[in-house]
Amino acid sequence: MVRRTFWMLVGAGLGAWMVLKVQQAASRLTPAGAAGTLRRQVRHLGNDLSAAVAEGRRAKQATEHELRQVARSRPAIDAGARATEELPVRR
Repeated sequence: MVRRTFWMLVGAGLGAWMVLKVQQAASRLTPAGAAGTLRRQVRHLGNDLSAAVAEGRRAKQATEHELRQVARSRPAIDAGARATEELPVRR
């Protein structure tokens, strides 16, 4: 009798959990649920894009700073003379 009660309670718990999951999935498939999902994804994409642009700007500024330091440390080159060394290239 105890085993039957145990398994009945396990079945009822799993049934309740399944109903909850099905309701959640159904709400995501409604037009309002799909719009909410799309809105969150677009917002996330916008945040990622903003972060990428900011990171690119920081990298550009750091590279420019390095190149300016190298250029300042070198003597001026005559207009007709050619530089024998090249500036370091960051890859």
